[in-house]
Amino acid sequence: MERLVLASRAAMSNTSVTVVDIEGVLDINTVGEFEAILQELFKKKQYKIVLNMKKLTYISSAGFGVLMSIIKDVRKNRGDIKIANVSPDIYKVFDLLELPGLFHILKTEQDAISEF
Repeated sequence: MERLVLASRAAMSNTSVTVVDIEGVLDINTVGEFEAILQELFKKKQYKIVLNMKKLTYISSAGFGVLMSIIKDVRKNRGDIKIANVSPDIYKVFDLLELPGLFHILKTEQDAISEF
């Protein structure tokens, strides 16, 4: 079974933004860990989030489902989720699902942080 490694940290250039580094496989077996880290951020009233997908190797419909289910609440709390460093293969899936219209996908983490 593939692993998922998640880490959250304050963005150095804007401490009101939290960066979540995602490494490995985000699928039905690991999506609970992803949901848990996001719920922890929400408990701390942290709604400005950058998902750094530089080391994400795979995302299933379960991972996309979590993103779709939380974005409305995030924006209701005056926050947003920006996505950075998406590999070409994963971007193809985002594009196929028409998610670039819902999520702002940026080339670098710093570009994403600057959007806030």
